[in-house]
Amino acid sequence: MARVPYRSRDGLPEGDRVIFDNLAAERGGEVANLFRALAHSPVLLRDFVRMGGDIRFKTTLDPKLRELAIMTVGRLCESAIEWVSHAALARKAGVSEEQILALPVWRRHAAFSEQEKAVIGYAEQVTRDVRVTGEAWAGVHAFLNDEELVELTLSIAYYNMVVRFLEPMEIDLDDAYRR
Repeated sequence: MARVPYRSRDGLPEGDRVIFDNLAAERGGEVANLFRALAHSPVLLRDFVRMGGDIRFKTTLDPKLRELAIMTVGRLCESAIEWVSHAALARKAGVSEEQILALPVWRRHAAFSEQEKAVIGYAEQVTRDVRVTGEAWAGVHAFLNDEELVELTLSIAYYNMVVRFLEPMEIDLDDAYRR
């Protein structure tokens, strides 16, 4: 049970209800528990949604690499919600079922390319250590341009923020993922 009640569309100030309307339209009619909890601060919810949407839909970074990085954040932070919700997105982005299952042992698993391993290793260091080694940086810099490096790093940072909200607030897994 979440530590704050989930807000409904009708519980928002009238001028902020459009946030829920847009979320419902983009996501098949439902507004995720994450957003319903964040709705206690509509101004932050609006910016949170905007940045998340920009990261997912307006970047040049390969979506498969982005989703591998996000899944790495979810795994390291032991966030079931992040893991489950992004497993579906990862599959749509081209991450194989074998890769999803092998992510905990990515270093020694043949399912990952050198580029994918570099991204996963980079995501691990950013998540665990904040700072990254020269070797980790060189690994991703070898195949990503500056724009993609910024997008990768911001994706990892954003989803670290997401799990650092989900977990202390004890946000429940949405019914759509329980099916």
